[in-house]
Amino acid sequence: MTVAARPLAGVRIVDLSTVVSGPMATGMLADQGAEVIKVESPGGDLTRVIGPAKGDLSGLYATLNRGKRSIVLDARRPEGLKLLRELIARADALVENFRPGVMERLGLAWERLHAEHPRLVMLSITGYGPDGPRAGERVYDTVIQAVSGMADAHPDERSGEPRLLRTLMCDKVTALTAAQGLTAALLARGRDGHGRRVEVNMLDAAVAFLWPEAGYNH
Repeated sequence: MTVAARPLAGVRIVDLSTVVSGPMATGMLADQGAEVIKVESPGGDLTRVIGPAKGDLSGLYATLNRGKRSIVLDARRPEGLKLLRELIARADALVENFRPGVMERLGLAWERLHAEHPRLVMLSITGYGPDGPRAGERVYDTVIQAVSGMADAHPDERSGEPRLLRTLMCDKVTALTAAQGLTAALLARGRDGHGRRVEVNMLDAAVAFLWPEAGYNH
């Protein structure tokens, strides 16, 4: 795909997400031509220290965050939050995968951002969704493999017991779902001029992925 042909050329995305699901989604959008600005806290994205690395740059981090521009700021400090708000003001889309309530505590609730920037598209990725009894829990790929039935759909051949897949399947399925949802919201904005919030959670994405053949009897 040539630079001139990339469909998201001219789209600017501020990426607050970390680890796998959000960064993989925005990495694919960068491949499609979007200008993605990855915002990291002073401690850096956890994937910088997972697996083989050169300095503070692991292979996992480099793969997930290819094609992006980067900035480090502390949104908990007034000067960092001011800079983040300036970046958002010039963006077409904002991506985050914090636990529910974090954006609100930073003063970046969707309602406020939408009032200030009516054309902004905001993608929020969570583990279990924005509310409910498990909404605030920390979530990892292996947890969602168990809860969604992914592990049960791929049992051990001898014992029949649920078995974890040796790949970050739920993270990656969520990333694909999130990237598609964000591009759909950008398409809709191009038609009516209105920004939207896209909410994707890992459990829903995994269950939907399993449903056609692994869940139809349920």
